Amino acid sequence: IGGVILALAVAAVIVSRYGVDVTPVLAVVGAWLLGHGIRILIIVLLSYLGYRVVKIITPRVVERFIAVRGKGRRAKAELAKRSRTLSSVLTHTIGVIIAVIAAFMVLSEIGIDITPLLAGAGVAGVAIGFGAQSLIRDIISGFFIMVEDQFNVGDVAQVAGITGLVEGLNLRRTLLRDLDGILHVVPNGEIRVASNFT
Repeated sequence: IGGVILALAVAAVIVSRYGVDVTPVLAVVGAWLLGHGIRILIIVLLSYLGYRVVKIITPRVVERFIAVRGKGRRAKAELAKRSRTLSSVLTHTIGVIIAVIAAFMVLSEIGIDITPLLAGAGVAGVAIGFGAQSLIRDIISGFFIMVEDQFNVGDVAQVAGITGLVEGLNLRRTLLRDLDGILHVVPNGEIRVASNFT
């Protein structure tokens, strides 16, 4: 927004040197910036602050929740690994939701009718759902892997016939590094049996 204002100011100075009166245009642009520009700036700032708050609060809430549920049954290191894994997934998911909502609000403020976009997103979602059944299966399987605490980042596990250190885990896939240093990417929907050696 600052760059646009600076560019408009420079353009106004250059055009006014040639005798063109830019006062009406500047009045219209200034009125739009005062009306809509401030709202857009507030939306962006609140979205950013909301994401920062989520990024700070989510790990604490998840850690407290896991500590209460796993007290006495699990070692602290295991609880910490589970907490890191779940808080990372939740933070990124909430961040994407905040970004999408903010984008729709900014588009609406600019003057773009978002009703067709929302309707198109619904139709596209149904079409993608039929076309991406394996992706949906991966996400549902990943959700249950995390909820049931089958394995976490940092565990040594055998997943889909591959044994290694779990380096990454999200709703869609699991990253395993075996003893040869090879990184295996296993879609969560392909996991039928998971053995946790930790």
